[in-house]
Amino acid sequence: MEDQRLTALVRGIEGAAWAWRPGKPIPHGTQLIISDGAQEATLDFYPKHGRCVVGGTESPLRRGLSQMAAAQDQGIARTPVTPRATKAASALITGAHIGMDESGKGDWYGPLIVAAVYVDSQTVVALQRGGVRDSKELDGGSLPQIAALVERVVPESARRVTVLDPEVYNRRYAGLGNINLLLAELYAETVASVRESTGCERIVCDQFAQRADRLERSFASAGLPRPEQMHHAEAASVAVAAASVLASARFGVELVRLGALAGLRGQLPAGASAVRALKAAAQHILAREGREGLGRYAKLNFNPVQELIADSR
Repeated sequence: MEDQRLTALVRGIEGAAWAWRPGKPIPHGTQLIISDGAQEATLDFYPKHGRCVVGGTESPLRRGLSQMAAAQDQGIARTPVTPRATKAASALITGAHIGMDESGKGDWYGPLIVAAVYVDSQTVVALQRGGVRDSKELDGGSLPQIAALVERVVPESARRVTVLDPEVYNRRYAGLGNINLLLAELYAETVASVRESTGCERIVCDQFAQRADRLERSFASAGLPRPEQMHHAEAASVAVAAASVLASARFGVELVRLGALAGLRGQLPAGASAVRALKAAAQHILAREGREGLGRYAKLNFNPVQELIADSR
């Protein structure tokens, strides 16, 4: 890569936190393959005329790369513009930031978990190359391995996972009467230590329920910067994706631990739709530990859980 224009392009690619590798040989030029962790695009650079040709499936990556290549063709080296604030994610977030996500909010059983992960230009590339993406896109078998990768790449001081066990969850929910108010508090508590240790002022998360102001008020009360909320933030931020991986992996571990504690043959059932399995677990716990015991495993604000408690009287 002796051509200064190609070197500038590579710097722009790395500045956008994209990974790159050499592509196939092309006549009179150089091909690079660019990846954002989810999509790939090709960049063909022809040094004689300083021309760039971008290929690949239509995606935010290809659009951003085309923007960068067009700037290079005009002799202006720059990186794609990053979207900010509360709007739909359409391009990768570049630069240092903290991402947040949660797990367990809609599950009868298990804790409510919030994770926060700080990334910079170096860790972004390492996480993308390791296959970090939204936990919902990963199968259960690969989730622990990807979570282990996040823990290896991101220093302990730059990440935090807060686990609100069912007993504590139930007490705090009773005081607030609203899951989103509780979640907003937990987000602020979780991100505070990561922000303090990293000094990072940019905090990103998915759009918060239907009331963005709840999260903003919670952050303001904790003296934290206003968070950037956007739809599908895990697609725009590898930090949010990494947080979703850590939260989901820990939630799975907790379901196994609590299942063993409850004397079940396997883990506590996840979700809220497999009603037969959910009710069977509740009936087992009620018979074994009574109504108070169920609160050690289940979120008592769910109406079906309350109905099961009422039926056991």
